[in-house]
Amino acid sequence: MFGRFERYLEKVFQFRRRLQGLRDHRRAPRIPTLAVWLGVLGVSLLRLRSLNALEQAMRSSKRWRGWLGSAPPSADTIGYTLARFDLPGVRALLAQIHHRIKRNKALRRQWPEPFWVAALDGHELWVSRSRHCAGCLTRQVPTAPGPVTEYYHRMVVCQLVGATPPLILDLELQGPGEGEVTTARRLLARVLTASPRAFDVLTLDALYLEAPIVNQALAAGKDVVVVLKQEARHLYQDAQGLLALTAPKRVECPPRSLLIWDIPELTTFTGVERPVRVIRSVETIQRRRRIAGQWKVETQEQEWDWVTTLSPEQVAAPTIVRWGHARWDIENRGFNELVQHWHLDHCFKHHPTAIEALLLTLALAFALTSVFFSRNLKPAARAGRTRVFLASLLASELLSDAGVRNRSP
Repeated sequence: MFGRFERYLEKVFQFRRRLQGLRDHRRAPRIPTLAVWLGVLGVSLLRLRSLNALEQAMRSSKRWRGWLGSAPPSADTIGYTLARFDLPGVRALLAQIHHRIKRNKALRRQWPEPFWVAALDGHELWVSRSRHCAGCLTRQVPTAPGPVTEYYHRMVVCQLVGATPPLILDLELQGPGEGEVTTARRLLARVLTASPRAFDVLTLDALYLEAPIVNQALAAGKDVVVVLKQEARHLYQDAQGLLALTAPKRVECPPRSLLIWDIPELTTFTGVERPVRVIRSVETIQRRRRIAGQWKVETQEQEWDWVTTLSPEQVAAPTIVRWGHARWDIENRGFNELVQHWHLDHCFKHHPTAIEALLLTLALAFALTSVFFSRNLKPAARAGRTRVFLASLLASELLSDAGVRNRSP
């Protein structure tokens, strides 16, 4: 399986040629940068839990030398190199792979509308009360003996939603003393420069309902859909008054039944010169739950408000509602899957540059394996098999001759 994966990378992406731009800032390195980075990529491809596990795997199998192109690096060498890695090179490689995936029609929308939708959201990686680095964020946590300082890292991710595979376009670590929105704006600026046609609409949580980030998207020709929750805003108060005077429309979107209010041409979003539109959705959904050995149907009702820069002539209100809910893709098909099956929350090397290099490499491995499993393997080979099992087939070949070199005669 792994040999097939290597051939696929070369045939479709000319993979080795694209890796020539990877650099690090070591002086007179004995192990090439390419060999170190391919080892790091192997950590994600094989879903390994640590750099030490990678070192043991590389020393136990001759197959790794063909993948790395040189002698296997040690765990210490990998960590030392990652802390000095050139991050723009990894980001450029990620953008090139995404572009090729889209050009090859391997990226599919789940909706009929001709819009690509992306989401920005933050995620806390890990926390410690003892170990820390220059890039750690800090907070005070009350405990019985007294306040304790916690050190943690947090990142902001830009990911396609409502698309298969849900590609991670880029990510950015939140720096000490800065807010999540500041980090998101820096990330958004880089994504718009590196991949200006990657998406058309940006869907955001209520935390991002600020004029600077909305204007930043508008200046690049993108539209936004943002959750509206802040009751103190003039926009929210004006929308409440108009919603009371507007009749809703009922829309059936199984399994939901929606009542939708649509208020266009609002000009009270302070700092945004362009008129915006507020949409309210009251959603009724029936869910089956098993209680005391019996299935019971419960009716749940939820109320949502959104702000969007898209006019009713451009996109209908039910579509805006769907895009608003699609923001959860970044949690369900992004963070949750990467944490459970890709060890996203494990600290392989506690250094800001190393952390970012590892996360970008993981995003690349996620994209490459997703398109390989869906495009190269026939349906019969995928039937009844999860991607976790298919990943284990990749690992089996790299570990197939484990212990050959160390076996005594």
